[in-house]
Amino acid sequence: MDRSETLRILIEYAALKIVAFDVHSRTELNIRGRQLPWYVVSYMKEGSCRLRLDGQDYHAAPGDVVLIPPHTSHDHVKDTDENTVFMWWHFTYQLAGVMDVLRLFELPVCFSLPNAEKFEDSFSQYMKYASEPRSVADILMKEARALELMAIVLEAVIDRSESLLTVKPSGMFAQMLTDMLRHPERHYSLEDLRERYHMHPTYISNQFKRIFGLTPKQFQAKLRLEQAKKLLLADEKSITQIANALGYHDVDDFTRFFKKQEGLSPRAYKKAHPLLQ
Repeated sequence: MDRSETLRILIEYAALKIVAFDVHSRTELNIRGRQLPWYVVSYMKEGSCRLRLDGQDYHAAPGDVVLIPPHTSHDHVKDTDENTVFMWWHFTYQLAGVMDVLRLFELPVCFSLPNAEKFEDSFSQYMKYASEPRSVADILMKEARALELMAIVLEAVIDRSESLLTVKPSGMFAQMLTDMLRHPERHYSLEDLRERYHMHPTYISNQFKRIFGLTPKQFQAKLRLEQAKKLLLADEKSITQIANALGYHDVDDFTRFFKKQEGLSPRAYKKAHPLLQ
């Protein structure tokens, strides 16, 4: 599986959630040792700033983007008293609601946007729809603009000639991951994976966790749980039908799995979230 195919599949299963956003105009900035549980994007509309991350300094000028990963300690400061205008947003970008999709790629911390005008327009439109959504159409437009912002940022690094976006997992482990994403109903044991990929089970488990942060068993459990919750809240299917769709031939096995992971039975979970149905 080549890089572009891996990227396409991962993005297909990823979900974007913007948790905070704003435009700030500042002459002073002295944030030190900050860590946030989300990605931070700061676009320099005017002026400049300096970022220190992992012992390295980055200077952002007009038209540049600063991209800070979650849980990463960083200093964000200004060295001059010039006015700087930031367009910023905090977000999560999760793969099937299970893992951070961007952790699978080596992204630059600071880079320029070739189409800065388009980004500024999309950000303004996003703020308009997100600040005062008045209809279902406004909510849909907000989601569309959010995805457009992500597309502009990713396109800026994907299309650079120096190939700054590099897929970390090898082809075999990327294939393993995408197989699980496409078929959450299949229960892959380490022995199944050994036979399919011709690698030692311990090596598979250790490497999978090193790359993706979870063992194959943990990833499959989280993936099936997220899928089960979506089906319970969005489908008219019975619990037995949902269990079968996720590869459980015995509904009691599915119920035990769900209760162990979520702390509630499937029926109790569905009853506890009536507003989402």
